[in-house]
Amino acid sequence: MSEWLSGNTINGILSLWETPTNHSKCQQNPLSILNYNVQGWGTRALEAVELIFNSDSSIGIFTEVGELWKDFTIPHFKSFYQKGTNSKGGVVVAVGKHLKATRIDTNIENTVIVDVEGLTEQIRIIGIYWPQCQPRNLEDLTSYISEKTILTGS
Repeated sequence: MSEWLSGNTINGILSLWETPTNHSKCQQNPLSILNYNVQGWGTRALEAVELIFNSDSSIGIFTEVGELWKDFTIPHFKSFYQKGTNSKGGVVVAVGKHLKATRIDTNIENTVIVDVEGLTEQIRIIGIYWPQCQPRNLEDLTSYISEKTILTGS
């Protein structure tokens, strides 16, 4: 408003207003991701929910969730589950509902792959739980890994 009252011409004022300033730069917030081995969702679900909210995480990867993962949901999050190879295994990737998440189909045991949009750039999350007794081959993941992939788990 001070520019208008200073007596400049309309063209001069428009030129001032259209000139980029440091204030017009896009602010970027860090992305917080929680990775937690719950060792059984049934007994540690509340602890996991508290951790995700206290850490202000937009994405949570939970491993060794067991078969009770369906009995408790994380408010304001969409969850993607992959059954484990035993009763204590399995992985959940939970993505805040303010982001768009799409599951990528895979037949790799104990592995969840999710594309996440709504950030500065799309990212891919690969959540894994590979117990010692499960044969592992990281080559199985090669075709799913791109430049903006976050691979996490236990």
